[in-house]
Amino acid sequence: MGTSKSMQIIILPEIYGRTSFISELETTFLEQGIPAKILDPYGGKRPVFNDEQQAYDHFMRECGHDGYLALLQKEIQQTEGPLCLLGFSVGASTAWRVLEHLDVANRVQRFVGFYPGQIRHHLSINPECPTTLIFPREEAHFSVQDSMDSLRKKDFVTCYQSTALHGFMNPCSGNFVPELSNEFLHVFQKSSCDDLGSNNWKCRLDRYLLKTFE
Repeated sequence: MGTSKSMQIIILPEIYGRTSFISELETTFLEQGIPAKILDPYGGKRPVFNDEQQAYDHFMRECGHDGYLALLQKEIQQTEGPLCLLGFSVGASTAWRVLEHLDVANRVQRFVGFYPGQIRHHLSINPECPTTLIFPREEAHFSVQDSMDSLRKKDFVTCYQSTALHGFMNPCSGNFVPELSNEFLHVFQKSSCDDLGSNNWKCRLDRYLLKTFE
């Protein structure tokens, strides 16, 4: 593997931190020879939560939205080579926000974000790299359709909408859909690429997104 040219993946979890799915996703990349690293908002600690509200309160105390953004900025500055950001929920929204900071955003060559609800507060950002956002069927606090309509006006942004609800990739969520997470992992398990930027990998990913979330 040509490590100097391989695109590295930074995986940004949601408020639950390093779940079993997030860990398995990292392992799947590494087994394919694709450099990947989890940016854990809890620094390796694995708290256990009774419900989503408890997880959110813990996240806000231990890290917070701006704290997560600062962690990502530092990680990008300390990582060499081109990057792909893969985020979930608050992790996806944090990745979106970092694209506003040109000193680090030019390192990012691809961003894929699942159910990035907080993006609704940052719709003025205009990413300059291919950006794919996968929204849930609906959100309790805002109109998913209105947000997608606004985002689809941007040059580099593609939006999909799932029939599942927020957290469908998260085994700690009541909205978890194992079939969707397993299928997503399978995309990378089948890939024989050693370079995430290759057309082969991108075609596999894009076919998956189009087939699953059209």
